[in-house]
Amino acid sequence: MAHDVFISYASEDKTVADAVCAMIESQGVRCWIAPRDVLPGVAYGEAIIDAIHGSRIMVLIFSSKANASPHIPKEIERAASRGVAVLPFRIEAVSPGKSLDYFIGSVHWLDAFTPPLDGHVKRLAENVKTLLLRGAPPAESIPAPPISAPAAPVAPVPPVQHVPPPAPAQAARPVGLYAALGVMVLLVLALCFWFLLRPRMQPRPSQVATTNPATTPAPPASNPSGGGGSQPGNAPSAENKGATIPKPAANGANLYNQGISSYKIQDFSTAENLWQQACDVGEPKGCFGVGVMYEDGKGVAKNVKRAVELYKRACDQKYALGCYNLGLMYGNGRGVPKDLKRAAELYERACDGGHAAACNNLGIQYANGEGVPHDDQRAAELYKRSCNAGDAAGCKNLARLMGQPQN
Repeated sequence: MAHDVFISYASEDKTVADAVCAMIESQGVRCWIAPRDVLPGVAYGEAIIDAIHGSRIMVLIFSSKANASPHIPKEIERAASRGVAVLPFRIEAVSPGKSLDYFIGSVHWLDAFTPPLDGHVKRLAENVKTLLLRGAPPAESIPAPPISAPAAPVAPVPPVQHVPPPAPAQAARPVGLYAALGVMVLLVLALCFWFLLRPRMQPRPSQVATTNPATTPAPPASNPSGGGGSQPGNAPSAENKGATIPKPAANGANLYNQGISSYKIQDFSTAENLWQQACDVGEPKGCFGVGVMYEDGKGVAKNVKRAVELYKRACDQKYALGCYNLGLMYGNGRGVPKDLKRAAELYERACDGGHAAACNNLGIQYANGEGVPHDDQRAAELYKRSCNAGDAAGCKNLARLMGQPQN
């Protein structure tokens, strides 16, 4: 299983959700959280449904924002229909609305009202790990094959004695038959001698192959003006005769799109193969896709260090999502030592590449002075860029920083 826990949260609670994700994964439990784990090219809603179906526990970061969200009740309903356990983590003293109360009203809650939050997050991670250990499915037993009743004994049948039929009387063979057979034998012998003694035909010099067909160069292009012969400069030189014609380079974008089709039908092995080929011919999306598969353990053995390498290859080719995911790895200490300064550098590259969530994350680090100097003005600029790019969390953080009322 690629992941055990799905984290459901309102975009305004992203900071808490990221902290919960990091703490649970520090216990060796893999989480799925948006937007980190949504592959490019995959519809957002489709990715969320697939992730819920592949989970065993859903952690709900519950707050007044989550209570008012139109999307979270749909996620909870989907989890309930698939038998996924829901564990609410309440960070505000609010009661669930009717749409949520139907599903989680009778579920045990973990409350995290009183500071510090870290202690509550750690207790949540321990509860998740305990629930996963207790809820491990038993090994499937293989039913024994049914025992058939013995067949009734059958009395032996005496063998039937074979009596050969009497040999027919030989008819007298006419003398003409022997003569015809003798003529046929003579004709066959004559043909054999002629075949063995006939002069052998030698091929003309133009018929003798002098080059390997696999390495024979293509003929020169015909004269577009209609005249005979090849165009000047197209005749192969002596040193190029017989040289192998290079194949056209593979199209990385096509390979990546084929991988998306395989990923959607959960043919992860084929998707990984196609994306790796795309990555090797210089398509950064291919590197990013394989990196996600190594981080999730889909189609390949889970290897977060390999994921870091692939995210770096994508980021080095100026792919914003690769820089963003690499920043998350440094920010959470996954596959690399935790380094908030390095995370800030990567978020800045992703933000400059148009990734809204990266601008928001970098703004949070400036607002908190984490890995960068504390700078509210710089944080406000980054929140504004995130908000203008459509990230609701950036809009809320900007309003909070400016002391404005939040909707």
